[in-house]
Amino acid sequence: MGRRIQILTGTILALCGLFAFSVMIYISMHDKITQRLQKGWVIPPLELYSQGYHIGLGRRFPLQGVTEELKRRDLHVERDYYIGDRQICEQAAGTPLKDTSTHCFWLKKLEGGPLVVTWNDDLFVQEIFTGQPWTEAKAFALFPRLITQFFDGQPILQQNTPISEIPLNCLQAVTAIEDKDFLVHGGVSATGTLRALMRNLKTGRFSEGGSTITQQLVKNFFLTPKKTIKRKLEEQVLAVLLESELSKDQILEMYLNVIYMGQNGPYQVRGVGSASLYYFDKPLAQLELSECALLAAVINNPGLFSPFTHPDNAKSRREKVLRKMQEAEMLNAEEVAQASASILPAPRSNESKAHAPYFVMTALKEFTALGIESEEGARLYTTLDPEVQSLMLTAAQAQMPAVEARIKKPSKEPLQVAAITVDLDSAQVLALIGGRDFRATQFNRASDSRRQIGSTVKPFVYLPAMTEHDPLTAVADEPFEWKNGKTSWRPKNYDGKTFGSVPYFFALAESLNISAAKVGQEVGLETIAKTLRAAGATSTISNLPSLTLGAVELAPLEVAQMYTTLARMGAGDQVHTLSRVEDLGGKVLFERKPNSEFALPPAESAMVVGMLEQSLIVGTARSARTLGILGAAAGKTGTTSDTKDAWFAGFTPRLLTVVWVGYDDNTVMGLTGAGAALPIWIHLHKELQKIVIDEPFHWPAEVNTRTLTRFELQNKFPALTDLPESLEMVFPH
Repeated sequence: MGRRIQILTGTILALCGLFAFSVMIYISMHDKITQRLQKGWVIPPLELYSQGYHIGLGRRFPLQGVTEELKRRDLHVERDYYIGDRQICEQAAGTPLKDTSTHCFWLKKLEGGPLVVTWNDDLFVQEIFTGQPWTEAKAFALFPRLITQFFDGQPILQQNTPISEIPLNCLQAVTAIEDKDFLVHGGVSATGTLRALMRNLKTGRFSEGGSTITQQLVKNFFLTPKKTIKRKLEEQVLAVLLESELSKDQILEMYLNVIYMGQNGPYQVRGVGSASLYYFDKPLAQLELSECALLAAVINNPGLFSPFTHPDNAKSRREKVLRKMQEAEMLNAEEVAQASASILPAPRSNESKAHAPYFVMTALKEFTALGIESEEGARLYTTLDPEVQSLMLTAAQAQMPAVEARIKKPSKEPLQVAAITVDLDSAQVLALIGGRDFRATQFNRASDSRRQIGSTVKPFVYLPAMTEHDPLTAVADEPFEWKNGKTSWRPKNYDGKTFGSVPYFFALAESLNISAAKVGQEVGLETIAKTLRAAGATSTISNLPSLTLGAVELAPLEVAQMYTTLARMGAGDQVHTLSRVEDLGGKVLFERKPNSEFALPPAESAMVVGMLEQSLIVGTARSARTLGILGAAAGKTGTTSDTKDAWFAGFTPRLLTVVWVGYDDNTVMGLTGAGAALPIWIHLHKELQKIVIDEPFHWPAEVNTRTLTRFELQNKFPALTDLPESLEMVFPH
């Protein structure tokens, strides 16, 4: 009798303790859950958007893409927008339009006011008007696209879909396989818990939790994934609490929008909306029964049941989902058989690259530097141009294998690449890659790698000399010794040859080391360092003679900043990846304004740009012209003395791209900038010139252009033997 009383007393005390513990959990978590649910998100997101369709003066108007997007947004012609004769848009804008503008687009309904865009017969944009009253603009980002979101520091892909827009088949498939009693239990299923307990006892381990959909939601967003009795109890108490706060529809909607559905490169695929795009490349509303069943199958274990990596497992699990639906009288035998026979989706090789992870890293770093604190997340509107980003990725992927194949003694590590494309009018970074494969390495070489820049430094060596000289100033390309304190230095040209007396433009175009060192000695090392900093270099610069040949370590993004300042004829502006930041309510927390943080003298900058044009005609980048680069273009190859780093910085009047190629372990490549980096730049800019109108450089008022004949050049400089009939260069007035 005494033994029974002890057992009964112990049981009562245990139950009381369990009840007290449950009450403590309920009280401690009630306010937290209530506050979070009132704000509409379980965890506040940080969202990043690309530009969407980049509408820019002189840029090809993406007519087909825009019209398709308008249809997807349920916007109707005539009622919401107009495409056609320019006279209609002229009336809308209330201002005369250019005679060359033969076609127009008028979007009547748009946040911030309507939009008018005109273009010519070749589809190149002529004018952009936006807002009310109308304001003429140089560029406009139409329909910004969500790139990714971050929950609790993790990158994800997630689309919030109301339950009313989720197909019934998908709702039934999920509840049939995950929680058949979802509509009747109060957050915890007694039968499910008992069944899981029996299986755990049978296996001798904690293998099954018997979680309802509500419990899964709680576990994913309020608790740790560690399997313990304490956590299981917390999960059950919180599930009951959540059911008291929300309706079944609200719980199911939240669950279907946040549940983990797979991994797309570095991004977690969250929710059935993003999963539909990832697995089937179509909106959730368009899914058929077999596809809904597959999504429900994936939920249990996205790694094990992925149709891309484990198709047999996926098919078997899908059949189980369909059988469960039949058992619940949601389907008949014929529907099950037909859905079971459907083929699985095939993986898309380019899926993971579309989200620009290195660009996202750069934008997040810029956002962090702003010091903005927003408890409830924020929307980051970036400068990413999806079309340019795609072209950059294609160029790198197409050229890197051929470059790597030319290396005689390659490293065991893969050859790496970093590239940045900048819109020169706005200083926006349109595209960026910081490595060859983000899945293999997340190190962002575009922003975080410091490498010697080689001959890409030379324009900034010549630039200060242009205050007293011009492109035809003679410099002796002959061996000399530069004494610096107790040391001396003897620069040599890359191929060991010398030309004697040559003009500045030729020495820079041919990247002659001796000539650059002599010019650098004349202007002084401190002056060169000041010029680099004025252009945008922020890393440490050592004033050694070898600085004149690029013995300074900078990040590719710094080089892009320097060349952006130069290509803008000295007008400084910070290259950037963020244009605007808003909180989730739409309040603007930050908006990028043009600035003049960096600046170089305009006349001197223009003359150097004119000399860099010759690099593509008579210099180290001449292959660019033979391989299809048309119109105005300038650039500079860069190769370190040990060929560990290869560079090319090239630009047209509108776009600049810097490319770096090398090994992370500093293995010698034996390739120059012309052989390793230039091919990627050529590939990219041949495609860019198809979407951006060809135009000449716009020179500042302090200079003019002059055409020089081969005869007069060779008469003054006999060493110049391989010249075209004439060259156009920039000179001061």
